[in-house]
Amino acid sequence: MPAYIAPLAAFDAADAPAGLHALVDFVGYRPNALLTMARHGGLLPAVLGLVQATLRGPGPLEEPLRFLVGCEASRVAGCGYSAAHAAHAAHHVGVPLDKLAALDRHAHSPLFSVRERAALALAGVSARTRGPGAEAEREAAFAAAQACFSEDEVLALVAVVSAFGWFNRWNSLVRSELEAEPATMVGALHWLGPLLDTTP
Repeated sequence: MPAYIAPLAAFDAADAPAGLHALVDFVGYRPNALLTMARHGGLLPAVLGLVQATLRGPGPLEEPLRFLVGCEASRVAGCGYSAAHAAHAAHHVGVPLDKLAALDRHAHSPLFSVRERAALALAGVSARTRGPGAEAEREAAFAAAQACFSEDEVLALVAVVSAFGWFNRWNSLVRSELEAEPATMVGALHWLGPLLDTTP
């Protein structure tokens, strides 16, 4: 199904904001979501700055963990487009496909370290902020994260999860159309296909 708001059909490379070329070189394609954001003056540079600050730039967390956490934040939020992008990027920086495929079972899978489980649990509670037991789950997730990470690292985890909160809202609402490159993740990750199913 087509997106509710179409991305730019063409983008003048000379007018591209700082960071776009580096991101395209990194992922290997031009993300439709970013080309849609480019239609709103000033938005794309701000979003690229957010990506650099939380995912691609220097920081206390290793890049594979950042994308793994972003993938889980998108999975639990139900955003297939963002989850596919994060999974594709995570695999690109070295996360094995079998680990990505087990993301929905990370709490009990031997593929994940205690540290990774703590980070993923923090991403998991981001989708459930209200309701019975939500506060207790958040308390437990923060306690587990603080036992494995420094305060600066926990802050970096929250920044990654929150950045993907923006992408999840944007892409789910606009119904961004998935590109061919991240779509290769669908066959490898059993949990991803249902998130992309738009059948009423």
